[in-house]
Amino acid sequence: MGADPFSIVAPAQVKVLCIPVGQIRESKFRSFLERLEKDNVIPLQDVSPDSRPHKTLFSPLAFPAGRVLFDIITSAPTEAHLALSPFELFRRAFIVVGIADGGSVREESQSDNSPAKLNGKDRSDQKLSDIVIQSLLRYTERLESDFSSALVHTTIVFDCDVSNQHLPQGITVVPSPVKSKTTTIKTVLCDLTSRLLAELASFARSIQESDIIETPKAQRQNPDRPLARYTDLSRPASADPRQPLSSGANGANRNDHRMSMPAHLLENLGSRSSTPEGRPMSPANSARSPPRMLDVATGSTASPPLRPADRSRPMSRDRATMQGFGSNSLLERERNKSRGRLQIVIGSLYLLAGRWPDAVRELVDGATVAKTNSDHAWHGKALDYLLVTCILHAWAGIEFRIPQILYSAAENPSPGSLKPSKETPASSQADVTATSAAPSRDTLLQNLSSLLPESVTTIQNLYSRAWTFSEDRIPQLSFSQCGLRFARLLVVLARTDGKFTDANLGQIVLKGPPRQEGIRLTSNPFRGEIHSFLFRSFPDTGVDESLTVADRTSILAGMSTLLAELGYRRKRAYILKEILDGLIPALVEARKKGAAEMGVHPAASLASLDAALIGTRRTSREVAYGEDEIGIQGLLQAVCETYEIRPWTRLVTGPQPNDGQDEVTDESHDPERSTRNMTKSITQRAVQQIIEKYSGSTELKVDILRICINLCEALPDLEGVLRFSAELLRTSGSGIAPGPDDSGGSSSLSVEDQLRLWNNISRTVGVARQLGISQLAADYWDDFLVRGIEMVPSMTNEPIAHAKNELESVQRTRADTGTGPFLYNPFGQSTKAKKSTPLMVAGEEAAFRVVLQNLYDFDLEIESIRLASIHKDCDALPQEVTLGPYRTQTVYLTAVHPKSGQLVINGCVAKVRGCRERWFPLFNTAWSHVPDVKLLQSHYVDPPLHSRISSDSAKPSEQKGLRSLPEPTASNLVLNVISSLPSVTLKALSLSQSAIMLLEGETKTFTITLHNASASIPADFVLPTFEDSMASQLRAAMSSNELSPTDLHELQLAASNKPLRLCQTAGEEQPVIEPGKDVTFKLEVTGIPGLSNANIQISYGHLGVPRTEVKDSFHTRQISIPLTVTVNASIEIARTDLLPFSTSFAWQNQQRQYSQPNTPSIRKADSRTPTSARRHSSTPHRPKSNKGSTTGNHFQSLLSRIGLSTNGGDDKSHCLLSLDVRNSWPTPLSISIQVRSTPPSDHTNPTLPITGTNNDSIDNKPSYTVHESLQPGHTKRLLLLLPRLRLTNTTAPIPSLDPLASKKQFVISSTGKTDPRQAFRERETFWYREALLGMLHATWTEESTHRTGLVNLHKISLNARMVQTLRLPEVEVQMSISPSSFTGNTSSSAAPVTQIGANTYVVPASVPLTLTATLTNHDTAPVQPLLRLQPLLADQPYPVAMELG
Repeated sequence: MGADPFSIVAPAQVKVLCIPVGQIRESKFRSFLERLEKDNVIPLQDVSPDSRPHKTLFSPLAFPAGRVLFDIITSAPTEAHLALSPFELFRRAFIVVGIADGGSVREESQSDNSPAKLNGKDRSDQKLSDIVIQSLLRYTERLESDFSSALVHTTIVFDCDVSNQHLPQGITVVPSPVKSKTTTIKTVLCDLTSRLLAELASFARSIQESDIIETPKAQRQNPDRPLARYTDLSRPASADPRQPLSSGANGANRNDHRMSMPAHLLENLGSRSSTPEGRPMSPANSARSPPRMLDVATGSTASPPLRPADRSRPMSRDRATMQGFGSNSLLERERNKSRGRLQIVIGSLYLLAGRWPDAVRELVDGATVAKTNSDHAWHGKALDYLLVTCILHAWAGIEFRIPQILYSAAENPSPGSLKPSKETPASSQADVTATSAAPSRDTLLQNLSSLLPESVTTIQNLYSRAWTFSEDRIPQLSFSQCGLRFARLLVVLARTDGKFTDANLGQIVLKGPPRQEGIRLTSNPFRGEIHSFLFRSFPDTGVDESLTVADRTSILAGMSTLLAELGYRRKRAYILKEILDGLIPALVEARKKGAAEMGVHPAASLASLDAALIGTRRTSREVAYGEDEIGIQGLLQAVCETYEIRPWTRLVTGPQPNDGQDEVTDESHDPERSTRNMTKSITQRAVQQIIEKYSGSTELKVDILRICINLCEALPDLEGVLRFSAELLRTSGSGIAPGPDDSGGSSSLSVEDQLRLWNNISRTVGVARQLGISQLAADYWDDFLVRGIEMVPSMTNEPIAHAKNELESVQRTRADTGTGPFLYNPFGQSTKAKKSTPLMVAGEEAAFRVVLQNLYDFDLEIESIRLASIHKDCDALPQEVTLGPYRTQTVYLTAVHPKSGQLVINGCVAKVRGCRERWFPLFNTAWSHVPDVKLLQSHYVDPPLHSRISSDSAKPSEQKGLRSLPEPTASNLVLNVISSLPSVTLKALSLSQSAIMLLEGETKTFTITLHNASASIPADFVLPTFEDSMASQLRAAMSSNELSPTDLHELQLAASNKPLRLCQTAGEEQPVIEPGKDVTFKLEVTGIPGLSNANIQISYGHLGVPRTEVKDSFHTRQISIPLTVTVNASIEIARTDLLPFSTSFAWQNQQRQYSQPNTPSIRKADSRTPTSARRHSSTPHRPKSNKGSTTGNHFQSLLSRIGLSTNGGDDKSHCLLSLDVRNSWPTPLSISIQVRSTPPSDHTNPTLPITGTNNDSIDNKPSYTVHESLQPGHTKRLLLLLPRLRLTNTTAPIPSLDPLASKKQFVISSTGKTDPRQAFRERETFWYREALLGMLHATWTEESTHRTGLVNLHKISLNARMVQTLRLPEVEVQMSISPSSFTGNTSSSAAPVTQIGANTYVVPASVPLTLTATLTNHDTAPVQPLLRLQPLLADQPYPVAMELG
């Protein structure tokens, strides 16, 4: 609330200065002013006239239809405004009202301890009322002393229930709103109006008695004297609140501030003894003039002395004397000018008093005289007042006529206006008095609106002529404010196409809200004409140095407002920049003066900080009072918006309550919806910043923001410094999210300017905290701070997801084979191999990798940054980070989620040094866009102006293109939070340094101890799995498509023999690690060539139910224990061969058995036993002991048992296996090879499973063992006697050890087209080799250390010859020779036929013999043999053996 200097009816408004007195709160004072403001229009018919005859000059009875307009102000007019009196009397405050709170005044009065008793009765209540009255009277006297220029002084006590009957004049009591009537406030204002009208009579008489009426001059004025402030009981801050108020220094010079009479009055009164009677004291028409009051004492009121500037010039130049020598003399002209000025002043008083017809009469007469005597300034002022009276008549609905002088003032009257009246100005009563032939109200309004543009132009021209052709140069303040008033009137008319309506008349008089109709380009008056007229009011400091900074700023602000309504945004920007350029030097100078008065340096003084803060609060209050009033912050904001620097709207909602102080979340709202809304606001803000960057000049925006910063520093306004410093950094930045290969995005400011701004923000926040303002902070200038968030998988405790079928497959495989999975184990793969979505475990810390962006060239200090989630129970741990200049930097943050489910991380909450804590969304993808510059103008129209100004420049297609501007896409990191898992650690390992050394085939055992570190979660699922260096090589080899079935089987067999195994008996229960307990596992490792390292992987988890009842997926963790293995060579097989063996040993043993049935089956061999076998030491196999080895001739004992099988089998055909073994270990080793009589499996049916290993348990089948000791590096050949084998169905396919291979429907050979016969030979070789390996079992022993191991016999390979040697024929042919029975020679002297071997006979010569051939079919299919006998010579080559002749 306050005076509106640009109000169109400002000359008709009586200013009422309201001063708070006593102890009163600001909110109370504000509410009291609002009650007064509601009834600020007082009809004269409700005002009681003063009964004193000398006070009836402005009696309300003369014009009951009139109205008095009150303008409630809270600050006294400055001396620059008061100096315009009597040229503009409406600028002074005629009424001064002290506003008091009834409750506070009573409390203050009760604190005075002076009890009084009357006639023995306690009358403290009556005495208390007297104290209150005395206090209020003291306040009123103080007001009269300090504001002596006012005519009416009173004190109004609000919210007081005391009756007004016994109160003295000058004190009024208003009850509370509850007890007040609808007319209570209006009655109080009517009483004030009655007193004002009475005092105006004396004031007018004092003006009439003056012989000189000056015109204010445009010259340098004295510095403004500060006025008293009444914020604490209307006393100075140093006064004692209990001392009575006195005038003091202000009261001593009371007459210095009295403006009841014009200048020079006191000096003239002192030089004359009586009032001159030579000139009339009333207007020319005495019949219509008010009664003269000659009995008024001329010295009853005082006026200020002559100003120094006025004393410096001759008195004769400003004095209008009433004596002369003729009608055309100079003195007569000056006398007429003085008379005309007096009439204009009296007319202005009638205008203030609501007597509008009397005002018209006096103003018409005064204007006529001023026009006749070329008094241009007063002529223009009279026309100004006449326009106001016409507008007031139209607003009040009173019939009137437009004065003829307004028509004659216009150089080119409007065609639609009425013709000028033939009445003279002397008969001005006819101009405002309605007659029977008066035009209608609509016609008058049309004529007034048509006349108005030309009239205001004429008035401004008259003011300009006064500057050019006379010395009556009115001050720039009056000229500019008058021009702004008329410009505002033209704008109001332009909204309604140049027509007066009841709506815009109410807006003009009552300051209602502006109309929403837009100003068209073809409006009447034209926008260009209004613009040209408005810029005539531009204040030029070089012309009038008396114009203060405050008044110049006010004028420029008014121009800015009107330019905004007209749609001239660029010119408005220029005006606003002029405001700032004028304010900064004045504020700096004022700060220097204040620092000089305090005796401190200006740079170190913050004494005015409290005043600045108070001013800020006051500005907020004033904005609440009236929409036309804004403070410094509003001005700066308007400047920035004009230069396309849009305010960065602070976020008011956030995804969670702790996301920052500027984001407030209602817990009843949906967090996801709140997050979406805030993300939408941020993305739209980013698009807005991009558009701002390419609309207008960036250099100009930077200059404007620097001016705003300088202005805030000069105030000082710490909040403004922070705000515009951050805004400057934001405006100079790119506002994009550059990609990894994008080099753009840097700020347009230099590095020095950026550092200066950053230091300025830090320093300002530090000063604010020293002053106790801890909440003051800036808004961070880059929304793209967070560029990436991802969860960092744990290297050791990363959860692994498993399906239910994986658990079932593991259980089924273990139940079938007793070992781990053969080729695929879902629990055997490491966490690195199983790449999936990272999982969080409820209640455990999770690490996140956050990528931050800083596009400025200074180190960004982030005091606190933490992850943000829409889930309120997510506990994110803050961290302090320093972000380097112009880079993207990776930091690591942690968070804990207590419950299982889904976790959505939508960004980070960061507190940058000097900035307030806020939420930053996550922008993973790059974003940058260059908008179409042609579309910016249509897009950037001020939203308030867009509804008021209709322009055809914004096409729908262009607006559609702007709406399609892509927005940055914010991302969320969605994580699955699983139930709590146990935490198992490795407690002990029996191996030192996780390393072990083995010999090839050796097996060692070791233990590992696991500890469950969880407090309440047991590990009921523990599964050890193993991975070694050979596995990857074997898998790579098996993946080749060029392998033969035999090679593939060998690789699969090698892969099935795991070097690491868990020592667990069949049927043993799975271990469970209870919370805080330990479990020990026993493992064994076997030395295999090529094994260099192994990895023990122990998967563990918490199922909570038996394994068979697991329904859904479950999660495990894995402990990885690396193991370094060194495998050295021990016994190697260098060469292998199979040799045929004669059947004679078997035949001889059988012959001895048949000839001596009672002798033991084992006899000493004859002398024909091979001597080479005597060096072998052999012993029958004893299942329970392996210590029967000797060096005797046990090989001969073995030969003596050939052919004497006890199980009825064929034990006559044998072969010799030659093995060359080598000791590669540097110490002696002994080797033992066990030979079974038959393979351990039924090899007659090769389709049965064959393990094919030499690790099978030794059964009780007849066997023998060969022992041999080998020195380091020596090679020995061992001969093993093996029975020949007969296998059926040797063409069966080679089996695959891969369980998935049996499920394949179609198998295509990878080796191309293969000969079937060759495939059959390969299969036959495979099956016989498997049978051969099944008959052998070899071990080695180091006697010194008792180390033992197995010999790898899979290096034995067979060829076709060796298979032929090992295989028994399918059709066996046995031949025998006997004497022929057909010769008839029965003589006993004939030589007998003697059999000396299995196939060797001694026969006589030339004796017929009988050759018997016996064929035995050992195959399953019948054969049709063809017997052919072919004699051959023994011991001869085949071609020679055929030559029997």
